Amino acid sequence: MISLFLATLLLMQRDQIPRQPKKDDRGLLKIDPVYFDLAANTGGDFYFWAPGEFATSQLQVPIHREDVLLSYGAIESKKTFDIPVESGVKEMTLFAGMQRKDRAVLIRPAGTVMRDVQSFQHMLIATVKAPATGIWHLDLHGAGTYAVTAHVKPADDGLRSIDFTAPCEVALGGPVKQAELAFVTRDGEVISTAPLERTDEARYLASCTLPNVAFRVVVRGVDANGYRFQRTESALHQPSP
Repeated sequence: MISLFLATLLLMQRDQIPRQPKKDDRGLLKIDPVYFDLAANTGGDFYFWAPGEFATSQLQVPIHREDVLLSYGAIESKKTFDIPVESGVKEMTLFAGMQRKDRAVLIRPAGTVMRDVQSFQHMLIATVKAPATGIWHLDLHGAGTYAVTAHVKPADDGLRSIDFTAPCEVALGGPVKQAELAFVTRDGEVISTAPLERTDEARYLASCTLPNVAFRVVVRGVDANGYRFQRTESALHQPSP
């Protein structure tokens, strides 16, 4: 038993020795699709570590709050993601990873590049205190499988809660001017949308039909100050048989 334990420790230590990552002829980092699918189906982060990179990374793990964007898919050359940040958000966290990262840039609503990020061979991770209100953009250039997640810590008097209590019923806590329900694919592409109608102080209903493909539920709209907001349900739903 002791020898097995020591052997395991040695293997773990050896795995963190810096060395060339295992890539195919397209320069794509080899990943375990089982663990990637687990992250994609539950709204988690999938870390695209090159062998030995974690040991020297000094990683600052982001603390996730309310899910804004969850996207898992494949990139052929480049893809841009919009990240709405509503009024008074205290913090935004972003995770972006891909099999071959040629370029990853986080851009503020004013158009300037966010420089204070953690950059790795295949990932970009950022925690932004008091982010500017508006639409942030993430530009990814590269190829292969990717995962992008964005989260916010709302203002105390902002969007306090969003509960998906039924397929077409939503509870919204906080000041909202207008909202709509959207069904999106695993990579975030919109399947269908429906306006949400307020039924009481915090309850909204939509007239909608569940998709016949795997989907997530998204609530998006405009806050009391006219800025866009978005919240995404972490679980990926499978269509009914």
